[in-house]
Amino acid sequence: MSFMVAGRRGRLRAAMAAGFGGCLLCGLAIAVPADATATGPVPSLDCVVVSSNGLVTAFFGYTNEAGTSYSLPVGDDNQVFPLSPEQGQPTDFVPGSYPSTFSVTFNPVIFPTMSWILDGQEVDASAASPQCAPGTTAPASGVSATAATLNGVVTPGGLDATYQFEYGTTPAYGSFTTVTDAGSSDTTQLAQAALAGLSPSTTYYFRLDTTSTYSDESDGTFTVTSDGAQQSFTTPAVAVPPPAGLTLITTGLPGGRLGVPYSVALAAVGGTQPYSWHVTGGVLPCGLRLDSKTGVISGRPLVQGTHKVTITVTDSATPARESLTEQYSLSIAR
Repeated sequence: MSFMVAGRRGRLRAAMAAGFGGCLLCGLAIAVPADATATGPVPSLDCVVVSSNGLVTAFFGYTNEAGTSYSLPVGDDNQVFPLSPEQGQPTDFVPGSYPSTFSVTFNPVIFPTMSWILDGQEVDASAASPQCAPGTTAPASGVSATAATLNGVVTPGGLDATYQFEYGTTPAYGSFTTVTDAGSSDTTQLAQAALAGLSPSTTYYFRLDTTSTYSDESDGTFTVTSDGAQQSFTTPAVAVPPPAGLTLITTGLPGGRLGVPYSVALAAVGGTQPYSWHVTGGVLPCGLRLDSKTGVISGRPLVQGTHKVTITVTDSATPARESLTEQYSLSIAR
């Protein structure tokens, strides 16, 4: 029977007591059995890689057999322990089975066990967990609007090994990373390649290709090639922050005709909405008015000629409001 410890605080207290060789605060963590009848997403550990430097990288996934999507933000119901609770784990769980959705690297000397606690259920990883098979393709990390790092697993197994990633915007790939020497040790290791110059809001597909070569005087030379399973990631859109300060967009007014309905909306961005609009110099042609709330000049001009008018827009920031003023020339033709 497997048990989970309820609550991150209880787990931390127990971990502290174990780490110091005794119960300093005598805090007792309550243990409850995992909910075998849970209908939400179920976390899973796919495999781990123990690198030559002793660090462990664990690949976690999940299964959702409920037929309904779940949203579980990072917090008590979706956390990695004992590292920072947020380690890139998913927060939206769609129906189906999704292996290796994210990875966590930790030092087993400091943290012998790393856990993903999801919706009241827990899965643990350690250096003794099942090792990843050679050629395993892992989720991309560090994904931004124009860059990402591709990840995978290579086990040379005593042979001279190399690896490279194929990637592209379709499952046919079309681009390759540089061929990288993986050595010839028996140690499983991470294979990584950094990509740059990607297109924002674009889905990329990739897989890991590994090659091992063996040669001696009696047997000659042979090469073993393996291709990892296809993975994909989507780059986010480029975030363009709005102007921090108030900016007046409308810099000129179109002309109108005598007696013909006229309407134009003045526009501004930045600052704090709502804005207020006022004529602070000159006058609008007779028959036209400015709406102080919408910034719309409308009406039926009754006077021909060119009219100079100054308009000021003010935001609603407190305690100090920001204002901009522009002088316009409005021509009314017959």
